[in-house]
Amino acid sequence: MIAFLRRIYRITALLVWSTFLALVSIPWQLQGGWRRVSRISRFVHYWNKGVARIVNLRVSVHGSIPDAQGGLVVSNHLSYIDIVAHGSVLPLRYSPKSEIAHWPLLGWFLGLSQPIWTNRESKQASRKALRDFAKTVKRGMYLIVYPEGTTTDGTRGILPFKSTSFEAAITGKTQILPVITRYKEVPGRQTVCWHGEMTLLPHIWNVLAFSAIEVDLYFLKPVLPNGMSRKELAAHVRSLMLSEYKKIYTS
Repeated sequence: MIAFLRRIYRITALLVWSTFLALVSIPWQLQGGWRRVSRISRFVHYWNKGVARIVNLRVSVHGSIPDAQGGLVVSNHLSYIDIVAHGSVLPLRYSPKSEIAHWPLLGWFLGLSQPIWTNRESKQASRKALRDFAKTVKRGMYLIVYPEGTTTDGTRGILPFKSTSFEAAITGKTQILPVITRYKEVPGRQTVCWHGEMTLLPHIWNVLAFSAIEVDLYFLKPVLPNGMSRKELAAHVRSLMLSEYKKIYTS
């Protein structure tokens, strides 16, 4: 009964909070240009902070978040909860897969956040997304990407990176902020990670009943392109992250 009531409370609170932020952001949604995108990313930052509070997502930050504004944030990918964890500590612009636009609630709100929808099935859409990536970081905003291309359970290392998004850091001449994400799992409870053949809605229903979710974000030192190609840069960043990942997951 407690788990059921917790779910009902959180679903209601999420709907109210999301609707409120959406209404408050309307004046900015109606504006054009990059000022709108930048300001909306701030609203999304507030939204993520509120969502984290509602679902009792406890985010612990390790390392220093650079003072410099803007950059390409790169993280391993474990769950849809990642976007809330990362977005609660930084004002981000997202680059979700286009199919996420059809997800309940999350897809709707992501659409309001002025994301850069990515579609690897279309070369034209991919080229446009890459141009938007570069423009975003050039404007001093934070763009987050998950270059593994899929979610994992976080126990088998970091998958090889797709290098396309790293072109944005090269073109935009900006820093890359590598982040290692790790959830603290509770024995006997379903994993927070959403991966493989898991069905989305049943997983969300289970997660909403959790008393708390704890996640650690490990910020590594910023990386600059320094003349590397995008493939070299992707491999270099992954190597740095994998080294730190091994330390974290074996500690």
